[in-house]
Amino acid sequence: MRTAALVTYRAASDVVGKAALFVITVVAARRLSPEGFGIFAIGTTVGWIAVVASDFGLQMHLARSVAREPEAAGHHLRRWRRLRLALAFAALLVVAASLTALGASRIAPAILLFTLGYLAAGMVEFIHHFYRGLSRTDLESTLTLWHRLGTLAAACHVLWRWPEPVALAAAMAVPPFATAVVTLRMASRMAPTSTIPVVPPGVVPPTAEFLRDVVPIGAGVLLSALYFRLDVFMLEAWQGTETVGLYNAVFRLIDALRLFPAALLAVMLPTLVRSATIRPLAQTATALTAFGIAVAVVLWLSAGRLVPMLYGPSFAAAVPAFRVLAAAFPLMSLNYALTQQLVAWNGHRAFAGLCLVALIVNVALNARFIPTMSLDGAAWATLATEALLTAGCAGLLARATSRRRPAAAAAIATT
Repeated sequence: MRTAALVTYRAASDVVGKAALFVITVVAARRLSPEGFGIFAIGTTVGWIAVVASDFGLQMHLARSVAREPEAAGHHLRRWRRLRLALAFAALLVVAASLTALGASRIAPAILLFTLGYLAAGMVEFIHHFYRGLSRTDLESTLTLWHRLGTLAAACHVLWRWPEPVALAAAMAVPPFATAVVTLRMASRMAPTSTIPVVPPGVVPPTAEFLRDVVPIGAGVLLSALYFRLDVFMLEAWQGTETVGLYNAVFRLIDALRLFPAALLAVMLPTLVRSATIRPLAQTATALTAFGIAVAVVLWLSAGRLVPMLYGPSFAAAVPAFRVLAAAFPLMSLNYALTQQLVAWNGHRAFAGLCLVALIVNVALNARFIPTMSLDGAAWATLATEALLTAGCAGLLARATSRRRPAAAAAIATT
C-alpha cells in the first residue's frame, strides 16, 4: 500500500509538472512569433542536452549507490555533489562558447537563459535521485509540485505581458534556482542521519570509481539524449526554424505522457537495484507497455482534432508526425523499464554501447528521411530507433539474467 501511495503521489506530481510544461508550450505557441517559438524549441532542447551532459550519469549512480547502502547515503551525496555543480558550470561555459563560435549572437541571450534554467532544474533532479535511493519519493513529489507550478505562473505572466523568448527564458530560470537552494538544504539536513562511519570523501571523487561506474552511465545517457532530440537540429538545418516549432509542439505532447513510466520507475528503482530475478522488471514492464498501447490508440484516433485544438489550425501539418510518435510511445514506455534494469544490474557499459549504436542508426535515418519527408521523417526515425533499443535491451537482459541465476541459487543455498 505504501508503494501504491508513493507511485500515485509521484504520478500526480508528474501530471501537474508535465501539464505545467505543456501549458507553457501551448501558450508560447500562441503568443510567440513562429520564429520566437522556434527559438523556444531550440533553447529548451539545448538546455535539456546540457543537463544530460553535465550530469553524465551521476544522478543514476547516486540513486543506485544510496539504494544499495542507505546507511551511507550522506557519504554518497557529499562525494558527488560538488562535482555535479562544477559540471553544470562547465556546461554553461561550453554552450556560451559554442554560440560565440557559431556567430549566433541574435539568439544567444535566450539560449543561454534557457540553458541556465535547465541546469538549475538538473541540480534539483540530481538531489531527487538521492531521495529515490532512500525511498523518499514523497519529498521529490512535493518539490516537483512547487517547482513546476512556480515555473508555470512565471512563464504565463511573462508570455502575457512580454511575449519574447528572452523574457520567457528569464522567467523560467527563477523557480528552478529557488527549488535547487531549498532541496540542497533539505538533503544536507537528511544526510547526517543516514550515514555511518565510512572513509571521508575527498573534494574530488575517486578516479577509479568515476571511470568504472559513472562514465559508462553518463555516456549512455548522453548518447540516448542525443538520439532522442538530435532530430530538432537536423530539422532546423534542412527544413528551417518554423518546422522545428511544429515538430517540437507534437513531440512535447508525447514527452508529457512519459510521466507514468517515470513515476513508476522512480518508486521501483530500489527494488530493481536489489532484485536478483527478472520478476519485478516483468511486472513493471507489463504495466508500462499496456499503458503505452492504450495511450497510443487514443492519440492516434484523436490526433486530427487534438493537435489543432491545442496549438491552433496552423499546426495541423504536424498531425501525421504526431501519429507516428504516438505509435512509438509504447516502446518508449517499455524502454524506460528495460534501460533502468540494465543499469541497475551493473550493465552500464553495455547500455552505453547500445546507445551508441542507436545514435548512429538514428542519425543515418534522420539524414535519409528528413530532406524528403520533413518532420514526418524525424518521427519515423524515432520509432525505428526505439524498436532497435527494445531489441538490444531484451538481448542484453536475457544474458544478464542467465548470469545472475547461479549467483542467486548459491546465495539461497548458503542461507
